[in-house]
Amino acid sequence: MCRFQDIDKLNMKFKTLLENDFKLIYIEQKESIQEDNQQEFKNDLSLFKIKKNRESIFKKINSIDTLKEVKQEIKSEYEKFTDEFLDYFERVENKLDEKQIESFEIIEKIIKNRAKKLNSTIDKFKVEDSWNVSKIEEEFYFKLQKNLKDIVSSLVPTISIGMKENSAYNGILISLNNFLSQLGIYTMDLDLDRKYEDFHFLDPQECDDCETNDLSKQDIIKEILTYPYILDEERVVVEGKVILWKVIRNG
Repeated sequence: MCRFQDIDKLNMKFKTLLENDFKLIYIEQKESIQEDNQQEFKNDLSLFKIKKNRESIFKKINSIDTLKEVKQEIKSEYEKFTDEFLDYFERVENKLDEKQIESFEIIEKIIKNRAKKLNSTIDKFKVEDSWNVSKIEEEFYFKLQKNLKDIVSSLVPTISIGMKENSAYNGILISLNNFLSQLGIYTMDLDLDRKYEDFHFLDPQECDDCETNDLSKQDIIKEILTYPYILDEERVVVEGKVILWKVIRNG
């Protein structure tokens, strides 16, 4: 009997052959996935993980001249992300249905709109004479954090929804993750059934099915929706969305 795991291995080999040897893009429609594997496939948060593999780009700022260089580098990285998306969209468009093309077009508008906002924030940032290097770095990050949060918060939900229907959205996520990684942004791992004393990096969401009488589940994560995006260990670019158990005390 042919097992689903064997089919998955064959699909991955075929995907690698197409993409590496023939420079073609392998697109998988999610409707073809067996129902009992559907939930696991939809909720694969590991695809959204970004490893911490480089220092924060803001730490490069040690003078007015390096500030100018960092400004240009951030602009260039986002322009690269934009170009990658436009090229990718062009290559996969004939493999998308009408609804998915419309979704890609919305993503394109979001990316271009955020480029204007990001560049505007960078260009308008001015250094005051009284600021030392640490203050310059801190203020510049504070200004850009809003833009970076907006980019992630507007793109990740749209990509996540699309990935449930078509693997073509994975390519967008890879480019977005690479852009963020180039700036030194990474995702923080979260654990289910763990109690967190500090919630500054989390954004708990409302839940209709999270009540329990188990007192030990107070402030315990029931479900992870998105990971926190972190910079420099302590700076939270975007809070992680989670659902917490809600303990109902009887009597």
